[in-house]
Amino acid sequence: MRNDFIWKVEELQEMNNFTNPLPPNEVHFIDLKVEPWEDKMRFKVFAQISEFEEPPNLNFYISNTNSEIISEVTLIENIDTDIVFTMHLRNSSQQNLLTLLGEIFYSDEIGKVDSKSISFNPND
Repeated sequence: MRNDFIWKVEELQEMNNFTNPLPPNEVHFIDLKVEPWEDKMRFKVFAQISEFEEPPNLNFYISNTNSEIISEVTLIENIDTDIVFTMHLRNSSQQNLLTLLGEIFYSDEIGKVDSKSISFNPND
């Protein structure tokens, strides 16, 4: 029985018009940015990753200066190279410096293949 939700490499490449898809162990972040919404409790995240042969999984964390995670998002079998989404903070305590960490990973056999972090002031 074929699972219609499992992407074949050829279908994915055709759909995304990839010209240089990379094997899982070479997939990496190209860019990672964050912009606060006016309420400073939500943050728009912009991530760009390399083309890929197999859809990667992605984790994103926002942590405070005490390294406490105050927001997190996981994307499973992502099929886009340009990703935009909003992260919400768990509490309203004012922070002067936060860190956004992005990770690209595959199944347990491959594991994490890349990570990128940026620090930002949510009040800017």
